[in-house]
Amino acid sequence: FKNTVCTNLCVWSDGFYGDLKVKSLGQLKGCIRDLFERYQVQYQMNQMSKLVDYNLTEQQFATLIGKCRMYQHLPHSLKIELPQLCLGDSQIGTVCRDFYKDDSFCRNEDGTINLWRLYNLFTGANKSSYIDNFLDRNVQSYHFIEQIRFALKERAQNWYLN
Repeated sequence: FKNTVCTNLCVWSDGFYGDLKVKSLGQLKGCIRDLFERYQVQYQMNQMSKLVDYNLTEQQFATLIGKCRMYQHLPHSLKIELPQLCLGDSQIGTVCRDFYKDDSFCRNEDGTINLWRLYNLFTGANKSSYIDNFLDRNVQSYHFIEQIRFALKERAQNWYLN
């Protein structure tokens, strides 16, 4: 099992179990084997490489940030219909600040930002998370950005963008 962390604390992994409970060494070995067998390196690399092909305009980014801030205050009945967002207000504020100021992942000169940079802003903002939910939030951030990519690719409805 291998976890890798870049200097931006962008975490990717050969697999992730948020909660693994076993009662024997045999069960642990079986879970580890299953983890290795199910992980698809090429698929993961292909998916992540697609993030640079999709951009948000500054207007779309502003809408996304506003909706991200609203998410935590929505009634539960509405939340369950939406892609989960684990980042809190202060972390979303960090994403917004770094959209303009981050040395490596800020917006382009034309005001757009590709999803690779946005993903890195999300994982960068996650640096302030407690260690007990750091991996969960990074994995969830990737899935969140993937759902944004899908909406852009398919021109599909996405609450965070519309």
